[in-house]
Amino acid sequence: MNRKLILLFSLIIIAIGAAGVLGNREDGSNTLNNLVEPKKEKIATIMLAQSTRDLSSGTILTKDDYALKTVMVPESSQLIKSDLSNPENIKSHLLKTNILSGSYITNEMLVSPESSEFDRLSLKKGEVIYKFDIEQQEQHLLDVLNLGDTLSLQLRTLETDLRKGVENGIAINTQEMNDRKKQNYLLTEVIPNMRVIRIKKYSANELSEENKKNQKTKISLVGYIEVIINTEELNIIHLAEKSGDIFLIPGTELRDEHHTSKSLHDIFPKLRTIRELRG
Repeated sequence: MNRKLILLFSLIIIAIGAAGVLGNREDGSNTLNNLVEPKKEKIATIMLAQSTRDLSSGTILTKDDYALKTVMVPESSQLIKSDLSNPENIKSHLLKTNILSGSYITNEMLVSPESSEFDRLSLKKGEVIYKFDIEQQEQHLLDVLNLGDTLSLQLRTLETDLRKGVENGIAINTQEMNDRKKQNYLLTEVIPNMRVIRIKKYSANELSEENKKNQKTKISLVGYIEVIINTEELNIIHLAEKSGDIFLIPGTELRDEHHTSKSLHDIFPKLRTIRELRG
């Protein structure tokens, strides 16, 4: 009987020991797994703008100055600082620093066109910002122009040969002139290469407000365009506005700053022949 009890106690002790060994092994295995497996970090999807060429401070960004790409990075990545929440808007912003091709453009480098800092950084010595109000018949300019594009200012006048009193004299008259027989329209480019820095197309509410202001003049404004000019060109604009009709023409490329004129007879030479035949 004593032998049986001793054998039973021995088996119980062996079972308890085996269970303890197995339990310690599992705990050790779990502890090792916790040490080996790194903590999983959250992944963020961000939008980056990368410059496509070297850009200098004061550049107003266009869509050709940068390329957009979407990447997935850990939340601890330094690239998170370069994330652009609304990348479509940066094409209207001014760059505050010089950057090399391939660099990431961050919000800290940019100045909004709505801020006063934008105007200050855009201008060089002797330059000013001039605002052209856009009427309904010129609305296409608001649709086709982008920031950084150029405009030329064209002046349309009437040329008259004053044979009476002044030999070979030339008089420049406005649209109020009545002598239709001797009229010859001249279209002169007076200011080329005006750089566009702001384009504003009025919303429905803004249109209603603006048209209330212009009820007396019956001028229907749909927006405005702001350009950079120098102070000498500002004087030219003031003269041109009183000398005839002015037009804004989108520029395709930068040209030398010389004034060119085209007359109605240059464009339609047959008109000159017809008038000569009529005497």
